[in-house]
Amino acid sequence: MDFFLKKIFFLNRSNKIQIFIFLDAILSSFSLWASFSIRLEKFYNPLSIDIILYIVVFLVFIFIQIITKSYLQFSRNFNISSINYLIRNFFFLLMILLILKYSLLKPFFIPGSILLTYCGAFFLISLFKNSLVYNLYYYLREKLKHSNSKIFLYDFNNLTSKYLENYNRSFFSIVGVYENKKKIKNLSISNIKKVQKNDILEFIKKRKITDIVISKNNSYENKIKYYKKFSQLNCRVLFLNEIYNDNNLKTKNELFQPKINDMLNFEHSNSISNKKITNILSNKIIFILGGAGSIGSQLVEGCLKFKPKKIIIIDKDEFEIFNLKKKYKDKKNISIKLMDAKYEYYLEKLFNKNVPDVVFNAAAYKHVDIVEENSNFSIYNNIKVALNVCKLCKKYNVKINLLVSTDKAVKPKSLMGISKNICEKIYLTFSYQNNFQKNLIVRFGNVAGSKGSVLPYFQNLINLRQPLTVTNKKATRYLMSIKEAADLIIKVSEIGINSKIYILDMGEPRNINEIAKLMIRMNGLTIKNKSNPSGDIPIKFIGLKKGEKLHEKLSYNKKFLKTIYRKILLCDEALDDRSIITKINILLNNIHQWSEKKIKFEITKLI
Repeated sequence: MDFFLKKIFFLNRSNKIQIFIFLDAILSSFSLWASFSIRLEKFYNPLSIDIILYIVVFLVFIFIQIITKSYLQFSRNFNISSINYLIRNFFFLLMILLILKYSLLKPFFIPGSILLTYCGAFFLISLFKNSLVYNLYYYLREKLKHSNSKIFLYDFNNLTSKYLENYNRSFFSIVGVYENKKKIKNLSISNIKKVQKNDILEFIKKRKITDIVISKNNSYENKIKYYKKFSQLNCRVLFLNEIYNDNNLKTKNELFQPKINDMLNFEHSNSISNKKITNILSNKIIFILGGAGSIGSQLVEGCLKFKPKKIIIIDKDEFEIFNLKKKYKDKKNISIKLMDAKYEYYLEKLFNKNVPDVVFNAAAYKHVDIVEENSNFSIYNNIKVALNVCKLCKKYNVKINLLVSTDKAVKPKSLMGISKNICEKIYLTFSYQNNFQKNLIVRFGNVAGSKGSVLPYFQNLINLRQPLTVTNKKATRYLMSIKEAADLIIKVSEIGINSKIYILDMGEPRNINEIAKLMIRMNGLTIKNKSNPSGDIPIKFIGLKKGEKLHEKLSYNKKFLKTIYRKILLCDEALDDRSIITKINILLNNIHQWSEKKIKFEITKLI
């Protein structure tokens, strides 16, 4: 019986739906026969009911289930709100059957009271069925999860070795223990393999270990160490003193939040503190547009080290401005302005009052799908901000004007990428108009942990124990820590040459699917898949979104020139059309009137 239940439990969704439909067909037929017997107050021969009647009432029920997508919500999700949906479905069933009674079912003997009784009986039976399946599902899930659990004990000592003697063997099986002779002396255990240090990984793979239980040493640093040690294995990593139920290895309901830098092992470049940068930023007025964003806020932190005269943070996110004001309330050299930089009038008032020496522009809408869905406003915003900044920097003789760009601007496929490509062209155009000013572009890929990026999103799903959604198994992205990206941008402001594009060396692009797997394992959990059906979290592939690429590129060619900093490369790219500003102004003047199709057509002509 257990073997049969296991087979059903691990069936795929389509097969489970087929079983539910078959089961509902039987219950529907039984309910119809029972309604005749109840109505006529006698045992009614089920064969006396026309087969067409059985089929019609059931097909109507299936039709309602499909329309309301009820079969996509299995009985394992059954709760109080599900009863409301069930009542709704059976109300629709009754209404449709009453209508059919006077049309399609007119030749058949079927009083209205029988239809009412049928719906009531079928509803009660379905309610019982869903409740039964709900309880059976969670009973089986717990039973299968623990009956299949094979435990390996790691880093135990004599004090915790008593755990071996007292555990309940009926719930899971301890099959191995790391024989650390310094910690475990004269340990007497039976049917449990003592494993030498060099044989541990091979033993875990060979014996298909599901859980590794570690002794009480579970500080954040030690957890990270153990998670990394076993990150190549699809095993849960548990800590003994967090287990509050020895019978089933349930742990405390506490969220462990691994830091992204600890998971991905970013190699940080050398410190940016040097005399040249000090000369550029010390006692200077610095504007940071988009200063409340991920990169912008880190640029603020980086610039503060060089004791500038004033940092003016410009952003239109009121909530983040509120947070920044609290954070920097004691910093007299920081001024925070709630402002939308696409309005040139207000931006110029700020330039006129506080003529900056350095401007960092990190203000843009960056989410591909959001820009696609709000093309008029998003494209206008990204391009207009870049144009306003360059015009004002030229007018007020700003020494350094730096644009934070993205790898999506290279051979852009998305509207967001196209808009950033045009922003780069604006900066290049203005760089040719003033050789005494440094107009610089820094291009790089994703920064790990930025607001709205995929890694915090993955972590949130892991905390909720929900499936991780990945666009494509082969999709890759360049990744770098926020701090390092901001530090390198500041370095570019020091070494940058006017009209040049600089690339941040982000190493090899990383596979998003592999990152998703790593994040699950770095939370001490396992990946649920065909080879591990009782795992914790599955990974689902949802396909690329509109405008997304499978792989990003940092430049149009691979010809880079080295700079004095290892992770900053000079890209050999130039502007082909120096009259592009006129075309951009035409675009900005008309974009609010154009359709999405027209916008894409016109904006594509500019790249």
